This record gives sequence, C-alpha cells and structure tokens, in this order.
Amino acid sequence: MALRSRRGALALVALGLGWALVMQSLGWAQTSYYAFVKALGAGTTKIDAYHWETRDKSYIDGHFYSVKAPGLPLLLTPVSEVLDAAGGRTVAADAAKRAKEGGAAQWSYRALNVHAYGYDRANAIATKSRLERQAPLVWALGLVGTVIPALLLLVLVRRRVERVEPGLGALTAVTLGGATLIMPFAVNLFGHVLATLLAFAAFALAWHERERPTPRLVLLALAGLLSGLAVTTEYPLAIAGAIVGLYAMLRPDAITAGPRALAARAGTYATGVILGVVPLFVYNLVAFGSITTLSYKNAVNEQGRTGHETLGLNDGGFFGIGVPAPRQALDLLISPRGVLVLIPIIVMACVGTWLLYRRGRRAEASVIGAIAAAYYLYDTGYWLPMGGGSPGPRFLIPMLPFLAVGLACAWRRYPGPTLALAVPSAVTMVVATITMPLIGPGGTATWMDRLEIANFQHTFLSVLGLDNGWVAIAPVLLLFGAAAVLAARSAPRLALLRGQARPAALTLLAWGVLAGLVAPAYGEEEISGAIVGPTGKIIHTAHQSLVVAAVLVAALVLLVTIRRSADAVDDEVPTDAALETQARERARTPRLPWRPGEPIGVQHHRPDPETA
Repeated sequence: MALRSRRGALALVALGLGWALVMQSLGWAQTSYYAFVKALGAGTTKIDAYHWETRDKSYIDGHFYSVKAPGLPLLLTPVSEVLDAAGGRTVAADAAKRAKEGGAAQWSYRALNVHAYGYDRANAIATKSRLERQAPLVWALGLVGTVIPALLLLVLVRRRVERVEPGLGALTAVTLGGATLIMPFAVNLFGHVLATLLAFAAFALAWHERERPTPRLVLLALAGLLSGLAVTTEYPLAIAGAIVGLYAMLRPDAITAGPRALAARAGTYATGVILGVVPLFVYNLVAFGSITTLSYKNAVNEQGRTGHETLGLNDGGFFGIGVPAPRQALDLLISPRGVLVLIPIIVMACVGTWLLYRRGRRAEASVIGAIAAAYYLYDTGYWLPMGGGSPGPRFLIPMLPFLAVGLACAWRRYPGPTLALAVPSAVTMVVATITMPLIGPGGTATWMDRLEIANFQHTFLSVLGLDNGWVAIAPVLLLFGAAAVLAARSAPRLALLRGQARPAALTLLAWGVLAGLVAPAYGEEEISGAIVGPTGKIIHTAHQSLVVAAVLVAALVLLVTIRRSADAVDDEVPTDAALETQARERARTPRLPWRPGEPIGVQHHRPDPETA
C-alpha cells in the first residue's frame, strides 16, 4: 500500500513537472492578465500604458481596464514584483532572444496587422517586440498562477476520491489532469484553474464537515471564504458557491434540529462568502467608484484607431448570458470542440456519479450533478460558448473536479469503457497542449498540422537554444507518459479488461464514429471579423486525423491491457455489489455517513493568426 501511495504521488509530480516545462504562446487573455499585474505593480488599476498588448479590455470613464476578475492578478502581483526586482525582465528578454536564435518562433509575431494596433506601424512593431520579450515572464507567473493550483487541485481530488474508492485516487486525479481541459489550462495563464481549485476546496471542506460526528461551524465559514475567493477570481464561480452553500447548510442533523440550526449554518457560510468577495468589492470601488460595477462593463468590441472604437462586447443579456440556445447546447456536446468529442471521459464521469448516488452518497452525487447541469445550462446561454479559440468549452472547467469524484466509481465498475474513453481524451488534450491550445480560424486541424511539422509550444529547453521541435518537447511527453504509467500502477491490480474487452471496443468504436464522422459533419461556426460574431463554418476536413490517431493509441493501450489482464489476479475485491446491496437494505433507514465504522462505497481569446 505504501508503494502504491508513493507511485501515486510521483505520478502527480511527473504531471506537474511536465506542465512546468511548457512555455505558452500568448493570447489575449494572458496578456490581459499580465497588463493587469503590471498596472497593480505600478500602483494603479488602469492598463492605459499596456492596452495595445491585449484586446481583453474594457473602457470605462476614459480609461482602459482588464476585463478579468482581480483574484489571479492580486495573487501574482507580489510574485511579479519579486521577479522584476531580481532582474526578471532582462532575463526574460535574453531567454526570448536565445529561443528565437535557436529556431523557436512561437513567440515571434511575423505579420504586421497594423489594424490591431491602431493602424500605427511603429506602435505595432514596438508592441509585438514587447510581447515577445515578456513571454517568459508570463510563463514564470503561470507556474504560480496555474501550474501549482492545478497540482493542488489534483491532490485534493485524490484525497476525496480515496474516501470514495480507496486505491483509485491517483489514477482518477491523473485522468482529471491529463484527459480533460485541466491539461491545457494548467499551462496557460487563465483564472479558470485557480477559481476551480477554490470552489472544489470549498466543497471538500463542507463534505468533511458533514462527515464529522458533531457540527463545526468554523469549517463552514472557511468553505464560504473559499467560495467567495473563487468568485473574486472568476465571476461565474458564484454558481458553484451557491450549490455548495446549500449542501453545507442541509446537514441531516441540522434539518432534524430545525430552522434555527439551518439558519445558523447558512449565515456562517454566507459570512465566509462575503469575506471572500471583499477583495473584489474593494477593487471595484477603487477602479470604478462602485462595488457593483464589474470589469465586464463596456468591454471593447472594435479597437479601431483609439483602442475603443466600439464597446459592449458582453452587453447582450446579463453580461453576455441570454436564453439557452439549442444550437449552442449541441455545440458544447458534439461539435469538433464539444466535450463528447475532445474529452469523452466526461461520459464515464457522469455514469460514475450515478453509481455514487446509488451507493448511498446521494447528497454528494446530487451536488456534483447539480453543478454539472448548472454550468452546462449557463454556457448554452452565453454568446460565446466555447470561450473563443479554446481547446474545448472552457467555461465548463469548474464542473470537472466535481465529476472526477464520480469518475472513480466508473474506473472501479466499468474499467474497460472508462479506459477506452480516457485514452482518446488524453491524446486530444496532450496534442492540443503541446501544439497550439488557443486555436484560431483553422480549428482543431491546427493541432495535427503543427504536429506534422514538429512546431510545438516552447519548453524550458527552447530558451536554452534547442528549438521547439521534438527534442525540446520530448521531456514533456516523457513526463506525461510517466505520470500515466505511475498512476496506473498506483491502483489495485484489478483484472481490468477481463470480460470487458467487447464493451471497451464498442465504446471506442462509438466514440470514433461520433468524433470522426458526426462532429465534422455537424461543424462549428467561426467567431471572427471586425465586429466579433459568427461569420461562417470552419472547415474540419483535417479533424479526422486527430481522431484516427487517438483511436489507434487507444486500441493499442486496450490490446496491451487485455493481454496483461488475461493472467492478472485481483488484489482487491470490488465493493460495488456489497455496497449496492447495503444501499437497498437501508433504503428506508439510511446509515448516516459520519457514523464510524461505515463502509464508504465508495475568445475570443486566441492568439492572432500572425503568431507562428
């Protein structure tokens, strides 16, 4: 058991090191965050001095501001100041120069595109040069802002999963980190991962408090604080905070005790939430003169010559959220960037959540299901459901660690189909991460095009002059592979595919048909143009090559696992049957989970086409 635990820990370390080596290309979101950080470091909330570096900006009362929530910039500003004091800007400029001289060109802006810089040639040249020099600094900030939060998220998921399915914590956590949108966003400076960590930590803390023999309100206050900080980091995390708050309030013995006990719990959680959003209120007051004015107000649509030619990018509905649209509901699922196409492992996570419910964890399973449904519904009504040039619908990221808890049950009960969908999910996410996760008009075909010519994201080796080809990316791939192997070996030696070869093969075949035939035929609207909006259909003729590659890798993994499973001996008895029998027997008088001794069954954000 100790050996397996060490393997699981090493798997997470390997995955984290792989993330840390990747040095991202810059898109609008990353440069907006960095402009925000630089402004705070200079003692202001305005990004007037840096606004040409990004298009993720708003124009309010004669000044430019980042449209981003302040949580991540507030965290990173002290880090940035330390880097600047240590000569970080000079080191970053030298690193970018060495990378370029060594042949790595992902940070170089080749085309001029002066229209993006106020139709000013000199401004365009100066801004692009500055973006190239500061790219290594954005990477350094990302180590603190995305890589470490992603690792902490996986550690937290691992601990929670061990309460549900002992022995499967590391495997589930690595699946979350390597086969979902956590993978590309762990290496790109967005606020999604940090905000998701805070929201899931609030859930884990509330879950822990509900399992205690006696209530402890201080834990509820801390859970509320984490939920509030999540909102300060990404506004839509208010959805998860509300659902977790309801779960925290409705502790069974508090329900029995009556309204006063419930009110005390609700008030305690709400107090924590208010404290968590204080930084947001203070920022809004300082920047805009009102705690209720958000940075989304007057978001720039067209830059023109002034940088704010037209405003109101998110003004439709409630900050861009309107009535759910059927087309967008399907886009999120079966378009070439839909979750069923790029991260089909989410299907087994949903199945596992149902298993979790049947096993007696009804409150937790209901929270997971409610959060997943709420974010899906929210995104169907948002005007830009994919979040621009994202490698999938990034606004659904908050649901992923919650669903990962259910995924552990699927690994136990249906390991064959789960493996059959985990591998293609990992292939698509890894390929996206190492090539160009923030895709442009070319769609997902961009990834395979870059893979074919070995044009990868920069790595730490690139700044040492080793180009951005196979040699530079090889350590990243080796670390990702090591994480997968170590995670698999950390799990109990179940005869994974004994009796499940056929369902695994059929599952993989079904995904291949959906991703390779249905998704390209369904298509996807392109978001582009001077005024951002749908302008036509993206051509996905090369999308199938990604699907074929994923199917071949998955088939190979399944074949190897089948052969190894033929002689494997289970060293742990599955808990499913016994737990489901117990659940049926106690249907009228359920055992409370905190009683000791009970078994627990357990973009418009995209780089300009001019970037290499």
